[in-house]
Amino acid sequence: MLEENKNLVREFFEAINRQDLARAEGMLSEQLSWWIIGRAKISGQKDRRSVRISFKMVFRGFDHFAFTLHDITAEGNRVAVTAESRGRHKSGKDYNNHYHFLFFIEDSQIMQVKEYFDTEHAMWLEAG
Repeated sequence: MLEENKNLVREFFEAINRQDLARAEGMLSEQLSWWIIGRAKISGQKDRRSVRISFKMVFRGFDHFAFTLHDITAEGNRVAVTAESRGRHKSGKDYNNHYHFLFFIEDSQIMQVKEYFDTEHAMWLEAG
């Protein structure tokens, strides 16, 4: 199951990179719980609908946005990923952030995600 879980997470990021939201969303459980670190407006607990809206906003806000996965480790039903994103924001700013994701997989679906990244840097995009 470890390799299957890692492949599911890889496929999820590949779908996001292609902006194939339908495919990515199909990998998410109806009971998804996605938590983002920090106190920024993007932080906190999100459900499946909120995650879909968040990705739509990313797709609209960037001319190009993609994740590069660096390390993937699996144990039990968990998959840990270190990743990097790069993109060109519609404001003209180049964006580059670093992440740690912890995915919890149940019945071949993503059930829970904990997302750690520099939320202050993400909010910098919105500033003047």
